[in-house]
Amino acid sequence: MKHIQAATALLFAVPLVLTACGSAAGAAPSSTSGAATTSAAAASPIVYRWGVPGSNGAVVPLERATPAAVTGITGKVVQLATSNSDGYALTSSGVVWAWGVDNYGELGDGTTSPYSTRAVRVSFPAGVRIVALPNPMPFDGALAIDSRGHAWGWGLNADADLCLPGLAELRPEQLPLHGVTLATGARAHSLFYAMGTVYACGSGTDGALGTGSTADSPRPARVTGLPAGMRVISLTSSWNGSGALLSDGVYYDWGYNAAGQLGDGGTADSDVPVTVRLPAAIRQVSQGGSSAGNGQTIAILANGSVWSWGANKTGQLGDGGTASSDVPVRVHVPPELTFVKVNSGGYACYAIDRQRRLWAWGSNDYGQLGTGSSALLETMPVDVGIHLTQVSSTARNVAGF
Repeated sequence: MKHIQAATALLFAVPLVLTACGSAAGAAPSSTSGAATTSAAAASPIVYRWGVPGSNGAVVPLERATPAAVTGITGKVVQLATSNSDGYALTSSGVVWAWGVDNYGELGDGTTSPYSTRAVRVSFPAGVRIVALPNPMPFDGALAIDSRGHAWGWGLNADADLCLPGLAELRPEQLPLHGVTLATGARAHSLFYAMGTVYACGSGTDGALGTGSTADSPRPARVTGLPAGMRVISLTSSWNGSGALLSDGVYYDWGYNAAGQLGDGGTADSDVPVTVRLPAAIRQVSQGGSSAGNGQTIAILANGSVWSWGANKTGQLGDGGTASSDVPVRVHVPPELTFVKVNSGGYACYAIDRQRRLWAWGSNDYGQLGTGSSALLETMPVDVGIHLTQVSSTARNVAGF
């Protein structure tokens, strides 16, 4: 077991939010490594996709080992998100576009089809304006938050992780919550921050709902054990795992913990939130994981250092090795670089530096690192060769703009 490096008392600072509050689009990205190139003066950034959506190569036309431009999007993109099988982009006008697998209505346009490589418009009721896309999205499903604080869900709902009664929703349906400002989902559960309280829906396996039990909940159930009166600024989730970042920079997580995914120094699952001890407050955090064989969290601290914990058999912790860690270890950020955004996927992690360069590490078995390299894994960050404002990865499915 690896031990925390240079641990000191926890310092507090107001963190930067990435999960459910989209950052504004900056200059349009340029790219190498086989991706299309665009001018920085373009009206809207190009949205790229790579890796493998769906079931490990079952939809060959969607596979990309290097970033490829998504076609069909109209409007200025301000935020994006991914599920295991789909990508979603939000424009400044409140419109959501989707691409990828569509077996259960994941594209949200009222139809089902094997897949779509071209983005289609998600069909919300007239007058609904979306302001945030949760990141990541539930398994084969999607969530969105509108300007009135309503949450919407569509796609697969087999475990009631959309807080709805049906098996699948081909178009967005309003969820039984109000005052929602944050949300996230993964595998068979979802989380929501509404009116100062965190709620969870879906499967309670391994304690993923944080309700003090492993019981399922088809309706929103209150997460227990978070400090009363403390504001939550970010929610994140993974395969049977959940996390909440508070405004004082303290991070709580709960659920699956076989490889130390909770970062609390043990490997016992927890059905209530536990704290992760770090040498400074957390500024931004991302939890990833798509199966029992992976699951890791990466965080940027207030002092600029980057830390990770959990599974590591493909080098996804970025510390140069492949040993899992049940406490945070420091990511080997290249010299003289500062990572300003991070994202955790299935067996890989990603970061964007101050110059908007994208870095990736971990498994590359399905091209999810986006480098075009034949290397099956990277244990430390490598330059992908593309400039982005935001990146999102769920399982082996990656998107960025």
